[in-house]
Amino acid sequence: MAEKIRFGIMGCGGIANKYCEAVDICEDTVTTACASKSAERAADFAKRHDIPFSGSYDALLAREDVDVVYIATTHNFHAELIRASLLAGKHVICEKAMVLTKADAESLFALAKERGLFLMEAMWSRFLPTVQWAKKHILDGTIGTLQFANAVIGFKGNYNPESRLLNPALAGGAMYDIGVYPLEIVSYLIGEPVKSVSFRARPNKDTGVDERVSMLIEFPSVDAAIQCMLSCSPREFVSVTGDKGYIEIPTASYGDTAFRYDENRNLVEEWRPAYPGGNGFVYEIEEVVRCLRAGKLESDVEPASATIECAGIFDTVLADIRKNL
Repeated sequence: MAEKIRFGIMGCGGIANKYCEAVDICEDTVTTACASKSAERAADFAKRHDIPFSGSYDALLAREDVDVVYIATTHNFHAELIRASLLAGKHVICEKAMVLTKADAESLFALAKERGLFLMEAMWSRFLPTVQWAKKHILDGTIGTLQFANAVIGFKGNYNPESRLLNPALAGGAMYDIGVYPLEIVSYLIGEPVKSVSFRARPNKDTGVDERVSMLIEFPSVDAAIQCMLSCSPREFVSVTGDKGYIEIPTASYGDTAFRYDENRNLVEEWRPAYPGGNGFVYEIEEVVRCLRAGKLESDVEPASATIECAGIFDTVLADIRKNL
């Protein structure tokens, strides 16, 4: 592997801009290529970030100066682009939700293992200092034996049935776009496999995709309540409660502040780290570098099992909605 790990970016939208900036911040990484369905968009992206090559997906995969492909397209294209990248001999990190079904997740991780390649869902929230801080307190027993977790995430954007958020052809819906965050943060903090899920999914009146979802999730020793929505902007948070106190992270996706309370609800500690360059993607990229340098095929923080489990919850919650799309 080259002295610097070389990234190729597929999909040149807003989140790819932030990711590319984080690659520049990290010392051991560089972006060497970008690609889009639109040659013009790829060329503009390359010019903005001073990337040597821009072109089609196939052209990017044919390049020898790309070690890792970062996929930031709409969800409906993820599985096919991951497969093409792995077959081209590239390591892959793909934006969440990485895939739409458990079958796709299992198939792609099996292919990555067969090819000896690294594959990870880009669940950046698990790597953020606030989430890692909360995890350490939980493992240290600071808040005692875990009892319950709660998470809410949502927003109300411009209503456009053709947008990626609401269009079923683009794998729209609350679960794929934002539900993945609380699901994978809560499961990481609890550290147990999911036993069962009960839910209520409400479809959008115009497109049929899931607009609001409420879930009760049973773990072996902990219960969790999770809600996600695209129809309103609730107070967002993730909280985990033990018998000696609780930890709350006020936002369910970027989590830049965390609070710890005792069993009497008194604030004990506040944690507010500064992100390098103001960019939280750096921690996720550093994990990719660590794994590749160590020859690992998956991350301990965001392993294949986490993505497969989450995709299985998608299957359960969205089964009826998928039938009606």
